[in-house]
Amino acid sequence: MRQQARLDKIRELRRVRRRKIVIQKLTEVEDEWGNQTTSWVDWQPVWAERSELWGQEYFAARAVGEQNTVGFVIRYAPFVEQLNTTEHRVLYQGKSYDIKHIDHLKDDGMWVKLRCLEAGSDG
Repeated sequence: MRQQARLDKIRELRRVRRRKIVIQKLTEVEDEWGNQTTSWVDWQPVWAERSELWGQEYFAARAVGEQNTVGFVIRYAPFVEQLNTTEHRVLYQGKSYDIKHIDHLKDDGMWVKLRCLEAGSDG
């Protein structure tokens, strides 16, 4: 049993994160006239695994008009503790995704799933 758990952990570590995403942070910046404005600034580039909703998750999201929800699984890093759903978003392939939920997967805390909704999508 112990050996199987160890093999499962090794398999999990070998999973390749193929998608490059950028986590952006909403930051106060000063424009050329000295006015304070808020703008999205690239904060952390991360390798991720992208997953679409399917089955029960898809139909539950569709019921509330959020069928464009996407999951990004990233490896835990200290900056993850700073993530929140109001000041951060994900940029992937030129599209921005609002972070709706941050889920720490499994008991060991090695993986984090960002459940995101494509920005500007109304279903």
